[in-house]
Amino acid sequence: MRICFIRSDKGYPDSRVEKEIYALSSEHEIFLLGWNREASGNDIIHEKHRIHGREFDYYLIPEPAAYGGGMKRMIGPMVRFWRRAFRFLKENRDRYDVIHVVDFDTAWPAFRAARQYSKSAVYDIFDYYADSYNAPGIIKSIIRKLENGYIDRADMTIICSEERRKQIAGSHPKKLIVVLNSPEDLEVDDSFEINSGSVPGRPRVVYAGMLVFDRFLKEMSEVMMDRDDIEWHVAGYGVLRPYIEECAAAHDNIFYYGPLPYDDILALEQKCDIMTALQNPSVPNNSYSAPNKFYEALMLGKPLIMIRNGSLYKEIEESDFGEVIDVSEGDIKEAISKALDRLIQRRPEWPRMGASARRLYDTKYPWIKSAETLREGYRSLSE
Repeated sequence: MRICFIRSDKGYPDSRVEKEIYALSSEHEIFLLGWNREASGNDIIHEKHRIHGREFDYYLIPEPAAYGGGMKRMIGPMVRFWRRAFRFLKENRDRYDVIHVVDFDTAWPAFRAARQYSKSAVYDIFDYYADSYNAPGIIKSIIRKLENGYIDRADMTIICSEERRKQIAGSHPKKLIVVLNSPEDLEVDDSFEINSGSVPGRPRVVYAGMLVFDRFLKEMSEVMMDRDDIEWHVAGYGVLRPYIEECAAAHDNIFYYGPLPYDDILALEQKCDIMTALQNPSVPNNSYSAPNKFYEALMLGKPLIMIRNGSLYKEIEESDFGEVIDVSEGDIKEAISKALDRLIQRRPEWPRMGASARRLYDTKYPWIKSAETLREGYRSLSE
């Protein structure tokens, strides 16, 4: 089959999009329609993007918009993106058989095109939209009804964890599969160079992902500013990028690498000692989340600090490969700092923690199983 992925972003660096495209490319032809929020213009940007040596066509709609700018600020740019995306899908309708719809913010043009031109639609829920943003109850209710409607209409729906079944309980998917956020089991590039300002022997904490408010990044930065016994290595993009850049410029234990390709993200994480997955539990969607950083820590064999929320934190407690923070107990900055202290004190145990994490990846969360689930799901569409 010929598959068009549609994403409200550039599609790189985007670990889940890239590994799904690569997994499916062994049996299907694939291209991506995305959104370049840093560019403007009337012409679609055509790029060639390589994933593990395979080349894919990426078509990016240039429409300026902020990352994490809030729902109100996004309405205008998003509507313009939708209109241009539908026009592309209409003009290129002979090039695809299936539209792989990533999240609610691409659903309107994708499902309209699927219905109008008799295409199959796969709805891939990275984040359940009604639970992802702060909005009045009536607005959330409307979004939930619309999104559940898209789930009902899709030929197949994909969720990233078993927990999400509860989140979409009001919907009635025709076919539902679980594709985990686990990374591919790759040989990480050991030639990646850590920032030259890093002090040998000083523990390195790393975060590489979206620079947004609900990851407690400002709180982590303030912890790092108050300490000189530990380093913080950061990569990614988002609304907090200027703030992180300022922190790195002003403090010799904070390093910012900019946006990185996913292979380099894993390489940076491999060169560091401690990973974090600090998602704010006050955001309802985070109670069902399956953070990429959790699975990356497993694959790389790294100690992890995580918030007590959802269910994955229990794996840390049961297998003892990190620290769990309870935000209900007090100040989040103090909790982060104490968790770091505890892990640093347990430094001799890091190899054992890493082995426990890696064992969990191999036995319970390997990407190879999810990749085959995804391919089998697509095979069922052609039956």
